[in-house]
Amino acid sequence: MLNLFLNTTDNFLFSSVKNIFEKTEKNYKKENRDFNLVQELQKFQAEPLGCMLGKHSKFEKNIKIQVKILLGLFFVLVPLVGFSVVSYILSLKLTYSFLLTFVVAILVASRMDEIAKRYTNTRATELAY
Repeated sequence: MLNLFLNTTDNFLFSSVKNIFEKTEKNYKKENRDFNLVQELQKFQAEPLGCMLGKHSKFEKNIKIQVKILLGLFFVLVPLVGFSVVSYILSLKLTYSFLLTFVVAILVASRMDEIAKRYTNTRATELAY
């Protein structure tokens, strides 16, 4: 059961990251902006959720903002609402819903490193051909 949940979550995250990269690449190519995709993939693999302050490219900032919004919506907001409803129905303290949401967010953030490596390896092999 846990493996099914992890596989479903990983596939969702992988396809979402793939879509985010494809849309951003398409926009940059359409606007004739210069970017080095191989370098951007390496940066994303090194720090998929890293801070965006400092000397980062606009491409990297765009990707990371979209990934963080995705994670925030699907793995913080939705679990928080769900756990809050369950807490209300079971007459539990609301603190439990925040703690469980925090656990879910930490687990997904740790899985994001693996997803970033998997995506960058897949994309690098596509670029090699």
